[in-house]
Amino acid sequence: MVKLRRLRNAEAYVSPSIGSSEDLEVPAEPGEKQFDVSEVIEMFGFGKYQWKVVLVMGLMSFADSCEIWLSTIILKMLVCEWGLSTIEMALIPATVLFFYAIGSIIAGKLSDKMGRWPILLIAYYIICVSGTLSAFASSYIFFIIVRSFTGFGIGATYGVSVAYTVELVPKHYRSFTNTILSMFWIAGSVYECIIAVFVMGLEHGWRIQVLLTVVPCFFTLFFIHFRDESPRYLVITQQAEQAKEVLERIAKENGHILPPGEIIVSSQRRGEYIDIYKPPFTQTAIVVTIIFFCNMWLGYGAVFLVPDMMSYGYCSMSMFFEVIYVTSDGCINYTRAEYLFFLVVIFCCIPGYIIGPWTAEKFGRLPTFYYTTWGSLFATVALEICIGPIVIYLELLCVAIFYMALDAVLWIYIPEYFPTFVRSTAVGFINGVGKIGGALGVLTTLYLDTIDIRYTIATYIVIIIIAIIASFFLETETRGRLLADGREGEGTPMSGELGSSYGAVTEAGEGSRDGEEGDGEGGGESGGEERGPENSMDQSGEAGPSTEAQQPPRE
Repeated sequence: MVKLRRLRNAEAYVSPSIGSSEDLEVPAEPGEKQFDVSEVIEMFGFGKYQWKVVLVMGLMSFADSCEIWLSTIILKMLVCEWGLSTIEMALIPATVLFFYAIGSIIAGKLSDKMGRWPILLIAYYIICVSGTLSAFASSYIFFIIVRSFTGFGIGATYGVSVAYTVELVPKHYRSFTNTILSMFWIAGSVYECIIAVFVMGLEHGWRIQVLLTVVPCFFTLFFIHFRDESPRYLVITQQAEQAKEVLERIAKENGHILPPGEIIVSSQRRGEYIDIYKPPFTQTAIVVTIIFFCNMWLGYGAVFLVPDMMSYGYCSMSMFFEVIYVTSDGCINYTRAEYLFFLVVIFCCIPGYIIGPWTAEKFGRLPTFYYTTWGSLFATVALEICIGPIVIYLELLCVAIFYMALDAVLWIYIPEYFPTFVRSTAVGFINGVGKIGGALGVLTTLYLDTIDIRYTIATYIVIIIIAIIASFFLETETRGRLLADGREGEGTPMSGELGSSYGAVTEAGEGSRDGEEGDGEGGGESGGEERGPENSMDQSGEAGPSTEAQQPPRE
């Protein structure tokens, strides 16, 4: 079905060393008139087109990070201005995350039904309008309402944008792309903290913060208009001509040409929640949902745990900062030094976002799941032991590294595990369930911190143990496999129609691990750093059913 040999022959004609695509002609071979999107994406490699995609998706990640971090930055300012109780304070970020979950679940399904790009456009219009209105909120209730819309919009964008990006990059660049998008997320968090250092001492400082936060959203909305629909989505909706036009643009910008022939299309039932948990996906889908839920609980809870550890003087952490208590209202304001400390905490996440994808590509997704969950457990247990503030800061660094590394491998694994006809639905739904975990993590953290921070840490330990137990049931390794669209092909975890004819994901995963040990010339040699998608196909073995057992050439 996949004309892999023809694509290899065509690749010889489109070597970047020959010249631009306008100077080349690729002769069609007799009897071979179809080609597959996955093979073409691999053949074109990671070029100018993919960098543009990553830039736009990175801006989206930057803007989403700004809006998420906004709640942490301005939360205690709102407590002072509106005299909020602990419960009312906790409801602000929890409500944002709850509607984030709803937006993610709904948008994932719609993007598999209607396309990736229309959903991203609609969602960003919602973010820009509601984000702007947030700055002019005159009451707690109005602020909650408009932030709910903002949370909905952010949730609608992030899962869809990740699925979209994965569908356009070669298999050996998925981890790299994840790292780049994570760096944009970090940059958005840094942007928020830097703004806070300068505006929070001003009158209506939090309103200025909100307005400056929504500015990147407008930039992102502008650039979204100039991107293409995913060719994988177009293929499964039988829009062959549109898919071919997108692939021709990718070829032109990357210095290649599209092979002659017709693109393979299929008609698939798509965007159904039930398909996420039907065989052969059932076990893996349940496991990654549990792990994602736990990871979001930990990640979002920790965002509020760290400032509370400083504010309440846990293990003498506040000795490094001047904490101002507004005695008239009984609320706490952060000082500039504390905002700068937030920057330090954010930068501590960078190693995790680099180490996680690197180990996932070097050693595999499953080993990365194991060491990140166990590392998270040991680092969190250490927080219960108060030796001194310096030791606590080092332990928090380890916590950030393992939490973020786990987060990174989840965002790599989930979109590449599920096929195109349900990919965005699965990413959106699992992300939505995870954000419900994040909302619960925020609520329990802010409540338990008022009693004893050790209770909060103990809760985190229980959550991590649940994630560790779940990780033992992961069976399918996805490193180095081509994405599935819903039909049989190399690295495809299912075949044919919905239902029992999917094929066995578990068997494919086992084959991948076996292939890592015994592929011989097909997958056992490393090309070093020079090796990439453009030449990896030449050394991956012959086309055929057995190719899904092959591992990536990187070692």
